[in-house]
Amino acid sequence: MIAKAPIVVALSGGVDSSVAALLLQRQGYELLAVTLQLQNCHDSAESRSCCGIDGVVRARAAASRLGIRHYVLDSVDAFERAVLVPTWAEYDRGRTPSPCLHCNEQIKFGTLLEWAKGLGAQAVATGHYARILKDASGQPSLWRGVDAGKDQSYFLAGLTAQQLALTRFPLGGLTKEEVRKIALEAELPTAEERESQDACLVGAGEAFAEMLRRRFDGKAREGAVVDEEGRELGHHPGVHHFTIGQRRGLGIQSLERTWVTSIDHQSSEVVVTRQPDDLLRKDLRALGMVWTAGSPPDVDSEGPWRCLAQIRSQHRAASAEFRVISPEEVEVVFDDPVRAIAPGQALVLYQGERVIGRGWIDTSRKMAATDEKA
Repeated sequence: MIAKAPIVVALSGGVDSSVAALLLQRQGYELLAVTLQLQNCHDSAESRSCCGIDGVVRARAAASRLGIRHYVLDSVDAFERAVLVPTWAEYDRGRTPSPCLHCNEQIKFGTLLEWAKGLGAQAVATGHYARILKDASGQPSLWRGVDAGKDQSYFLAGLTAQQLALTRFPLGGLTKEEVRKIALEAELPTAEERESQDACLVGAGEAFAEMLRRRFDGKAREGAVVDEEGRELGHHPGVHHFTIGQRRGLGIQSLERTWVTSIDHQSSEVVVTRQPDDLLRKDLRALGMVWTAGSPPDVDSEGPWRCLAQIRSQHRAASAEFRVISPEEVEVVFDDPVRAIAPGQALVLYQGERVIGRGWIDTSRKMAATDEKA
């Protein structure tokens, strides 16, 4: 028997969240639709971001088609405090932030979840491609979506078991092609919507980091672009423009491919290399760990444990082992070197397809000559 308490569906104005609502409706749930307003009107007039004004209009059309009450939740201030401020702080340090993870953890399954609980809702549902499965004791855990090309578990890896217990991902067992087909057959107005932008508040032709610098009146940490011997190759307009492994937009003249290998926010030096293997690293340390189960695999032992470790959204998780330095800190050693580990990005640990924890990459060590020969 289905509970009477409603489910709050986060409608972004895209096809995925619309189909998530449709599937729950077909299961007989009472639904309330809500769109998070994360931008002020003047910020989003030209944006097709899922959380701008254009997204609100499309979400309202989808809710109307489904006959669902639609709300707009003003989260502009919360989004700035919890997502934009720490994101700029990372860019300002020459690091590569992960704003989508902050948004999911603090806003979509933080602010929105609290709002839904205040209405007496039993859960919040979204159109993410991920699965929530329960173990024999009923403890929920996060798993990859079945569509490997659309899996979004990496972006949700910081959700706790308490948050997962109040969350629904109706699309986790579907492929994107199947979702499109369902939307077309149901004649949803969002059926043929293109993919929304990843970063909210990005205007046409403007980099996210530079937009944040201007928004918060940040100082552009200009400096030299140097090679690994310290020879100056050029000048850059600010460390916030760079990430580890970057190849384009370096501001130097070179007939050879060149990559960013390190960023020093103290001196504002950006170090580049013409040797791609200089980007290889065998280990890393991550801080701010969040464990889905609430604690590391064995609180009485520091490991090591086998895992698959993913260091950015487009990285194929690599075989590794990790040691627990403290409940908030881990060291990961990869079986084979991985390329372009960027401080600030999220580290997500998997056992098979199940997420076990998320942290923020802090440091990695350049491979020693003995490692390169091994």
